[in-house]
Amino acid sequence: MATIVVVKDVTVAPRIPRKKGQPAGSKKHSDLYTDENPKGTIKKLGFKTVATAQASVRKIKASSRSHAHKTQAAIAMEQRARVMGKAGAAAVYRRFINAQKKITAKRRKK
Repeated sequence: MATIVVVKDVTVAPRIPRKKGQPAGSKKHSDLYTDENPKGTIKKLGFKTVATAQASVRKIKASSRSHAHKTQAAIAMEQRARVMGKAGAAAVYRRFINAQKKITAKRRKK
């Protein structure tokens, strides 16, 4: 039976860790804060303040990662910011994500 944990007056579903023998990347567990493939990680991203989020978006844009990888990094950071109640930082990431969506739509039209 799942229990709900309250952190800073925010109701959060409990982390469902990987079970022994479960493959990495399995959809049977969730963890917003653990990187299962650290090889491609864009390091030192944050959401503490709006300025930190803006600097992080610049780091994501400047990284040599693929378009999809950049979008996934921004989505994860937006979700983390939203869970922690940082609406301003989440909005910074959301603007970048929406810009990425427009680029994706242009690429699909070609």
